[in-house]
Amino acid sequence: MVQIRERDLGSRELLRFVEAVHRLTWPFHVPCLINDRVDLVLATRAAGVHLRSDSMPTKEARKCLGAGYLIGKSVHSSEEALQSEHEGADFVVLGPVYETPSKRQYGPPLGIRVLREAGRHCTIPVYAIGGMTPARVENVMAAGAAGIAVVSSIFQAASPREAVTTYDTQLRKWGSR
Repeated sequence: MVQIRERDLGSRELLRFVEAVHRLTWPFHVPCLINDRVDLVLATRAAGVHLRSDSMPTKEARKCLGAGYLIGKSVHSSEEALQSEHEGADFVVLGPVYETPSKRQYGPPLGIRVLREAGRHCTIPVYAIGGMTPARVENVMAAGAAGIAVVSSIFQAASPREAVTTYDTQLRKWGSR
């Protein structure tokens, strides 16, 4: 999946950006989600919306979108993951699992134990975020994660393409979940 997290563009510019990303991802059958913008999901061919923990309630997003769209939710505890599932989320992104500067406002890293607990209690996929590296893929997948969400280690890599290939190799060892 590709998640568009743009917060600085106006609605028209963001609409054009989403359409451009969709043109790139569609031929490869890669779903595109838009952060917090149910209106733009409906206006485009985006696969769904990703909600921050403090944004529109999952139930309300589901009422707007219906069953044909994906709804993901960022969560910061096993309890939030389970609550999001009950409210209609299709998957959750749990973190930060490891220390990462971009997630410090959410408190200390949750660690593998919380990830394992969320995976045991939820029937929807739980993705790990926060401090992900290729070397940590095995630990989070063994703990029950359905996959990982990565930003910094790809965009800060000397070769983002090589970084994606490395993650892909690590994830393929676990098969599709």
